[in-house]
Amino acid sequence: MSAFFASVLLGFLSFLLLVNLFSIRIPKQFALQKRLEEIKEKNTNKKTLNYKDDEFSFLYNNFRYKVFAQRFAGFKLTEKIKNEIMLSGVNMQVDTFIIISIMCVVPIATILLLTTPKFLLLSILGLFIPLNVLKIKTSMRNAAFAKQLPDTLDLLSNSLRAGHSIYSAFEVITKEMPMPISGVFKTAIDELAVGSDAKQAILSLSKTVPNNMDLKFFITAVILQREVGGNLAKILDGLSYTIRERFKMAGQLKAQTAQARFSGFMLVCVPPIIAGILFVLSPDYMSPLLNTQQGNSALLLALTLLLLGVYMIKKIVTIEI
Repeated sequence: MSAFFASVLLGFLSFLLLVNLFSIRIPKQFALQKRLEEIKEKNTNKKTLNYKDDEFSFLYNNFRYKVFAQRFAGFKLTEKIKNEIMLSGVNMQVDTFIIISIMCVVPIATILLLTTPKFLLLSILGLFIPLNVLKIKTSMRNAAFAKQLPDTLDLLSNSLRAGHSIYSAFEVITKEMPMPISGVFKTAIDELAVGSDAKQAILSLSKTVPNNMDLKFFITAVILQREVGGNLAKILDGLSYTIRERFKMAGQLKAQTAQARFSGFMLVCVPPIIAGILFVLSPDYMSPLLNTQQGNSALLLALTLLLLGVYMIKKIVTIEI
């Protein structure tokens, strides 16, 4: 039993390390740094890159250690990890993410090895813990961006009425609004600063928040106004009003589905808690669940039905607006 509690303590310490590493925000000049890297790559005349040359040290911006840059820089998985890190707003290198993912396997493997060695392969699931954390951070960042967007559109509309150009209004947003929306509009300013086309700079707004439909509407409105003209301030006022009304409706739906969401929460939390208490109070009573073929089948069936119930409840309470 002491070994079990020691492994639990190891897992808790690893969790604290993970939370500490993921609590750092992405720097505002991430997009500018990436753009400068692309310009340097276009201007170089070398066909192959020498990773040992300090002249090309900018290639290591996505890696903490050069050995990882040499071995993993060209893989598609590396690009996907880098993209997930960028979307989540976390300041972390790709190799650091890989190391943390491997570290998450260790405490789970230790607990399973000391308690139920036959389930040792399940420790591989620890590799997906950091990825799920990134997805949660991405969802939180997108939600914060969506809440800040109506006020930003109002500020942008007032700036246009005051005589500012659209790009001067972008600079006002980067100075007056908090993260993450100020960082998103900073990408357009950075694109213009390095010589990008105005249309390309506006389109770059959606790179760090690709799934926000309201932002896409805004980008479309700005591009159309530049090409055919029109009262952009009035369009932004209408878009801001529409977003606020949708938030109001979403709040009403959230209140009406609170009971179903609480049922889903209880469905997930109560069975594991009761099982853990029984394992501590009466291990002999619960041992057939892990040490017999019938018990393993029952446990697998229970987990499958639990996940199926969570999926169905989530589908029921998730309403697209």
